[in-house]
Amino acid sequence: MTTCAEDNIQKNPGYTENRDFTFAFRSLSLIQTGPVPCGVDDSCGSRGAKFNLDWDISPLFPYINAVVEGAQYYEKPDYIRFLLSDRLCAFHPRHGAFTPAWDIGEAIEYLNRLSTFIIGIQKRVHDITPDHRKYKPASPVDIFRLLPATNCGECGYTTCLAFAAALARNRTLTVECPHLDPPVEEKATFPIYDRDGNCIRTVSLDIDTRRLRQKISRKESLIKSLESRLSAAERKGTANFHAANIRLPAPLTQRESQVLKMMADGLTNKDISGVLHISEHTVKSHVTHIFNKLGVNDRTQASVWAATHGIYN
Repeated sequence: MTTCAEDNIQKNPGYTENRDFTFAFRSLSLIQTGPVPCGVDDSCGSRGAKFNLDWDISPLFPYINAVVEGAQYYEKPDYIRFLLSDRLCAFHPRHGAFTPAWDIGEAIEYLNRLSTFIIGIQKRVHDITPDHRKYKPASPVDIFRLLPATNCGECGYTTCLAFAAALARNRTLTVECPHLDPPVEEKATFPIYDRDGNCIRTVSLDIDTRRLRQKISRKESLIKSLESRLSAAERKGTANFHAANIRLPAPLTQRESQVLKMMADGLTNKDISGVLHISEHTVKSHVTHIFNKLGVNDRTQASVWAATHGIYN
């Protein structure tokens, strides 16, 4: 079921105003936290700190979830955990904790940083799109059973097991594996509001994204076809230009070919000078040589020759 506590924020702009951490500092104390998670500074061992709040912070959970990459927002019980400045932080509606913390002085210093971060989110709630997705970890072993076990690396991970572990922690997406079979069912959850705008419950409906995936697949195939045709046209154009250039009494040099291409694209001598990092006088000299070699009198005629012989490609 979708949590809609943040409706209080949307309906009452002043809901989070004057909410501070004064009580949190007064109630701050050190605790033993157990093993320190991977990615957290473990120089302080398993010590941390906890504190209480005299206000309900849970309406901010969807906003924290939206702002902090890798945050884990749980439904039962309602709490959120995330990494901030190499420390693991966790908030329940009316209390919080973080680890590691060696002594009370360090804990006070970090709580000041954490409170500043939360207050900053409070001030920006109307500019943040809340993320209601709840963290529901799946077993990496179960996910691995869905994968081809070929270790093809197309997902960006060296092995299928590594991809499964990352997917279980919401560090990647299912679409990154091109060999994963489509799901047997998909659902979308919609909120139901009362007359006052409060979310009273949610309704989940089955959705079918097969048509969307088919449409995307067709467009991807079309894009690949166009890219292939464009590549073939470029190769043909390059071959045509080289053939025409060889037939000239005095073929264009590589630099003259570059200048001709830019002339055909509409660049002035000054523009060409800036792109090629050469003087305008040198560009003018190249243009004169191009006119003489092509037997033309102006830039328009030179551009027509270039287009006719495929230099645009």
